[in-house]
Amino acid sequence: MSTDLWTYRPAAEMVGREFDLIGVQGRLEDPSVRLITLTGPGGVGKSRLAAEAAAGVAELFPGGIHSVDLPACLDLESVLENIDKTVRDITERTVLLLDGIEHIAGGLAVPLARHLADTPLLTVLATGQEILRISGECVLPVPPLPPPGELLEADVADVQDNPAVQLFVRRGRQANPAFALTPENVGAVVDICNLLEGVPLVLELAARRLRLYPPQELLGWLRRGGDRHLPGPVDVPERQRSTLAIAEWSCRGLSAPQRSLLAQLALFQGGVTLPTAEKVSPLGAAETTVALETMLDRGLLTLEEQPRADSRLTMPRTVRAYGLALLDEAGEERTLAARQAHARHYRRLLPALEGRFHGSEQQRWLRVAVAEHDNVLAALRHLEDEDGTGTGMYEGHEKGRGEGGGGRVRPERAAALLERAGLVTACLQPWLVRGELKEGLRWFDATGQALKGAEWGERAEDEDWLRARARLYCGAGVLAAALGDHDGAAHRHRRAVALYKRLRDPQAAALPSARLGHALFRCGERPEGRALLSASLTALDAHGDTAGSAEAAAALAEVLLASGETRQARALLERVGRVQRQNGAVRDLARTVHLGARLYLCEGDDDSARVALRESIGLYESIGERTELPAVLEMFALLILQRAGRPQPAARLLAAAGALRSRTGAGVERERADRLRAAVDELRRRLGGAVFATAWAEGLRLRPEAMAAEALGAAEPGRAEDSGESVALTPRQLQVALLVADGMTNRQIAQHLDIAEWTVVNHVRNVMRKLGCTSRVQVAWAVGRSR
Repeated sequence: MSTDLWTYRPAAEMVGREFDLIGVQGRLEDPSVRLITLTGPGGVGKSRLAAEAAAGVAELFPGGIHSVDLPACLDLESVLENIDKTVRDITERTVLLLDGIEHIAGGLAVPLARHLADTPLLTVLATGQEILRISGECVLPVPPLPPPGELLEADVADVQDNPAVQLFVRRGRQANPAFALTPENVGAVVDICNLLEGVPLVLELAARRLRLYPPQELLGWLRRGGDRHLPGPVDVPERQRSTLAIAEWSCRGLSAPQRSLLAQLALFQGGVTLPTAEKVSPLGAAETTVALETMLDRGLLTLEEQPRADSRLTMPRTVRAYGLALLDEAGEERTLAARQAHARHYRRLLPALEGRFHGSEQQRWLRVAVAEHDNVLAALRHLEDEDGTGTGMYEGHEKGRGEGGGGRVRPERAAALLERAGLVTACLQPWLVRGELKEGLRWFDATGQALKGAEWGERAEDEDWLRARARLYCGAGVLAAALGDHDGAAHRHRRAVALYKRLRDPQAAALPSARLGHALFRCGERPEGRALLSASLTALDAHGDTAGSAEAAAALAEVLLASGETRQARALLERVGRVQRQNGAVRDLARTVHLGARLYLCEGDDDSARVALRESIGLYESIGERTELPAVLEMFALLILQRAGRPQPAARLLAAAGALRSRTGAGVERERADRLRAAVDELRRRLGGAVFATAWAEGLRLRPEAMAAEALGAAEPGRAEDSGESVALTPRQLQVALLVADGMTNRQIAQHLDIAEWTVVNHVRNVMRKLGCTSRVQVAWAVGRSR
């Protein structure tokens, strides 16, 4: 057997590809599979995986393993000549490894198909960002290593088995033997792995920089674009020696117009929808379609489905960095035009969606807007540069004055300021849903100050100018209230009301007046706040503003409830709930139902309170809400602790809610904070230090999207596991359940029991079904009690 396996195989072990390796080797072992193509974006490790897989089954191929370095060949003719030499004398089963078929797949396909037809003992293992499209081709996608994802509280034990983290840590130790994953640096390591999207080669190149930077400083350097030119080892193929080389090789062969579109799409962070890509494309419609299909075929773009939202075209970070470099190379004028097109799209999109954030399709459009958060911020920063105000909101600098001094700005700069104000105010609901309270408040305040500073002459009484300022103050007041700064909220709402009075618009002033009344009540000025709320509600009803009236009525119901007037509060909440259900106002309805749960608890109706809280949590989950979710989770946790005697789920939910509050900055009332502290003290006493610490840590590690599911899945009292009834688990299911309780992952359980991982998954599902559990932690509780 001869082996001509040139492909780069470093001495360091391959990490996180164990199951991928088994899958490739399984196909190679099958004589009926003659052509296998590993495909995926640059840097994911296709070449290394192919080489390892071929070497692992070498004994099955007495004819040998032969490889052709396609990128090293001068042209297609030399590639075909090398293949002909290898295939010519095959008399025994042989593997031909073709590494890097991208860019020549079209010319290679037909000759290779002929060789496969004429040589039954030949098996071809190819790698590339494109596929060959030959009949019988077995395509195996090689994705990046899964990164740990967003974690509110990263924990070493929780992420140390993540493949991306494992690879980064191992390569980091090779670069700096003193490096280790610790509680102090785990958050930075998680952020690095998420930022670099789990691409193995980029993770390895970044880990080499740990010789120079500690993880937190490395994260900052990478966020500033330092990974654009990460250098790599010199003993690897040239196309893998830096992140820039990876991207240049991936984009080789694109036409100039296609590169222009790639550069435009690189401005989008977190992906772009297909309609948006078509709108901002500098190419014609037909050219854009061809270009997008080409980029999709080569892995330069990926179409990702989004739950309850439009699919998005996403670009690997390495390719995106290359696209931005192309934009810079195109010159200042081209760069400015591309950024203007990007900002112009969002300047139009968000204000157009604003009216839909309150209608029957609220869930869909809020999710659309929330998904565009990073792009909206990029558009705002561009508009800030364009209007010339220089707010310096991220650096603490003083606000600039524009060209004319004394706040004077040219008309085109004034128009840019108004456009920025329109985009900022349209972001209010998405920022509330996403929990971007502090950043949102900075934008509202800074933009309001910019408008005020540029107000002079006729503009001082311009209706559009005054109305824009009023809306900014009103939105800033809402965000301040969400942060728990009710004094600040009252101050901002008071300014909004004053501006609407200058405009002689009592209808527009009614809702900020209601919000001012609510803020005053929260500040302790109860009689004044209640009186203003009542008057504002009457005005909103008179003007026929059903949505504003419902908001004011709900706020008044909260005031009545705090004053012990439950009968009047019930009447208002029933009225508000009917209107909001009819209008499809999901977020407002969730808040109203939450208030209803408080009412039920005041009346001692625990069952109705539990039903209401579950509905509220479900409504918030349907829009991905984060600002108000903690308050509902906390109330639900207190309920299941005090009424249902469920200390462990309560501890988890309180920890999760606290972590989410810390992330968003959402405020908590003093009385509620005192109750929560007392509940935590009680939990610590009831559970004991070790059990409480474990449950609390598990709650801190819950991802935001999992918190609602955890609460909705909390077992009701009286279920089998609570009452001590036996559950018929098979011996193997019990064995798996006990290993789950020990904290093992599915992969670890599979290795421990020497069974397939998918078998473990099925066992865990059946265990959860039989025990009535919705999470692995609940399984641990259940078998813990049975043990």
